[in-house]
Amino acid sequence: MKIAVIIGVNGQDGRFLYNFLKNDNYSVIGFDINYVISTKNEWEEILSITSFNEVEQFIKTVKPDELYYLAAYHHSSEDVIANEIELVNKSYEINVFSYVNFLEAIRLYSKKTRIFYAASCHIFGDPDNPKQNEYTENKPQSIYSITKYSGLKLSEYYRNNFSVFASVGILYNHESHLRSEKFVSRKIVKTAVEIKNNKKDELIIGKMDMEIDWGYAGDFVIAFVQILNYHTPENFIIATGRTHKLKDFIKYVFDYLDLDWRKYVKQDATLLTRTTNGIYCGDYNKLLEVIGWNPTMDLKSLAHLMVDKELQNKG
Repeated sequence: MKIAVIIGVNGQDGRFLYNFLKNDNYSVIGFDINYVISTKNEWEEILSITSFNEVEQFIKTVKPDELYYLAAYHHSSEDVIANEIELVNKSYEINVFSYVNFLEAIRLYSKKTRIFYAASCHIFGDPDNPKQNEYTENKPQSIYSITKYSGLKLSEYYRNNFSVFASVGILYNHESHLRSEKFVSRKIVKTAVEIKNNKKDELIIGKMDMEIDWGYAGDFVIAFVQILNYHTPENFIIATGRTHKLKDFIKYVFDYLDLDWRKYVKQDATLLTRTTNGIYCGDYNKLLEVIGWNPTMDLKSLAHLMVDKELQNKG
């Protein structure tokens, strides 16, 4: 039985991945902040990923077959940044330095371990091309994207210099009912359900005409596993290859609840703390051709799923 480790197991992707691997007959160990979970009680100690000594001891002892590094420090486009220094320090600590702890421990003690790093389409900055692929120029313009770019380059460094099996997924937007409420997709769904239940009377959004390549998180985590089980470590775009305006998602959500979105939705550009002029749309042709992965859920179905789950939660 393969042993898989998930760093960041309580996030949206971590929760989907944990259940997928468990059902695929893996022995799974998951870590998050002051949290540990495992399918067969293989490991019960909390792991501080910022401590190389702790990471080293864990990798030495367990020698997992696969490790998924999904931990990330980031904020939404509507989050106010109070302290830029704290943002930089925390972002590098989680997105870069802690990741290096695992790369180095694997290099030293467990070369059989394959490691997956979740990078972001934001490494492309304001892209010039209408679609981005693995060869599109990287122009990161935020602290989050700079650190994610660093993680990608470190993966390549350990791959090329030490033969560590380090693969990278360049992730585009992917949503689900497990998203945190600070993300705009969940904010829209939660507020729409509250309007339906007469608990709120409006939804305020920063920008409705932004175009987004939206995917379903349940599809994306399957790509993570397929990428790590490919015969060579490489970088892959994970996306749907289609964009929709945020307004489309809003309409699908409100229509499903028999509400006229135009009566309830207002736009306030001052909510946005960061913007991009380019359009993020991923060309996932490499992933399709060499691995056979395809997204299965369109945006309308995703909106309906998220509404159904939100209604269940409210019930």
